[in-house]
Amino acid sequence: MAIIGTIPRRCVNLPPGALRTLITSALTSTVQEGPALEAFTKKFGAWLGAPHVFGAASGRSAFQLALESLGLEKGKEIIFPAFTFPVMPMVAKMLGYKPVFCDVDPVTFNSGPKQISPLINERTGAVLATHLFGQPCLIREVAELAKKRNIRLMEDCAHALGVRVDGRSVGTFGDIGIYSFAEGKNMPCFGGGAIATSDDGIAKRAKDILLKAPMPTKGKVLKNAAFIWMLWLLTRPEVFGVTVYQVLRLKLFLGQPLMDSEVGDELLSTFAASNPRVYRLANLQAAIGLLQLDRIDAFNEGARRNAKVLSESLDGITKINVPSSTTGDHIYVYYPLTVEPSKRNDLRAYLLKEGFDTKNTDMSDCSQLEPFCEHNGNPHSRGGPKEASILEICVYPVIAEKSIKRLGRAIRAWAQD
Repeated sequence: MAIIGTIPRRCVNLPPGALRTLITSALTSTVQEGPALEAFTKKFGAWLGAPHVFGAASGRSAFQLALESLGLEKGKEIIFPAFTFPVMPMVAKMLGYKPVFCDVDPVTFNSGPKQISPLINERTGAVLATHLFGQPCLIREVAELAKKRNIRLMEDCAHALGVRVDGRSVGTFGDIGIYSFAEGKNMPCFGGGAIATSDDGIAKRAKDILLKAPMPTKGKVLKNAAFIWMLWLLTRPEVFGVTVYQVLRLKLFLGQPLMDSEVGDELLSTFAASNPRVYRLANLQAAIGLLQLDRIDAFNEGARRNAKVLSESLDGITKINVPSSTTGDHIYVYYPLTVEPSKRNDLRAYLLKEGFDTKNTDMSDCSQLEPFCEHNGNPHSRGGPKEASILEICVYPVIAEKSIKRLGRAIRAWAQD
């Protein structure tokens, strides 16, 4: 059974000093409130190039803050890429808006003017441009389209923190940029999220909303932080090989699910039972964010290097498609391989036996999910990639280049079998 050189499906990226910051915050009663909150939003805004930044307790909470801050009339349509994280359009629906789904490009997994434009009408209030898997969409062209048609533009940057287009950060092209600091993203802050805007009216509404928004309890923040730190420890390759990897191999042998999260309709069923609201960012999360901002650019560059090594090692294979980088900067928050849906589970099992854990994507073709079934008749909601064909791989810089090369050889061997 492989132990040395194993790769987990996710490597939680916490900065040096994260545990010390966690303990210090708990001992000094600065878990919820403290000086890091203002310092982080200022530093994050300067790094992005955005005059207004507001923190939230999670990426989901940040998206709700963005929607409420737009001030759209209830009932307005919001255009989403059909292939996205389904909680996003579900939040819009629960807030009284109508999600409408456009196709995505089958190569980049993103939507551009070609897919968005046919759905814009007098009922359209906003469009959400998503930079999926760490690759920017055609954001300049989408921003021009939104301005021309007089609709609001939001940018979902959950996978793309640090991506720049012609030197400009994604999230600053539209009215609001939305960011996530969850443990699976490239800049975890013990959870958390943020929005950025250059619109003074939006900023005022966001500030007013947060003044009334609650802060998660100290216990909840600390529990979540401790859990994420433990995930960080377990996803160090040298620790993963002797702990979680062994459990996954046993589950594979017994034919049991491989610790997969809820997705699609199952995920939305759970979420629909919740009462989503905006929660504020905690000081502890902001303190971790300050540490992260000093290293995120170097971290992203490391992921790019590993992704390049893996892509080069898979060059010429016809049974597998590697991520495209046709639209410029790509930080590979997730590295999605695409294969025939009937072959995906076989590839996943093969790689796990070779020491490489992988993940089924959390993204879904939302136009086909039950809560949005009324939109299934829309001709623009079909033709996108299917989640059953995607297998996500971690290429974060904590993984040694020799392990990435060994992974490439394993994938090539499977494809040539």
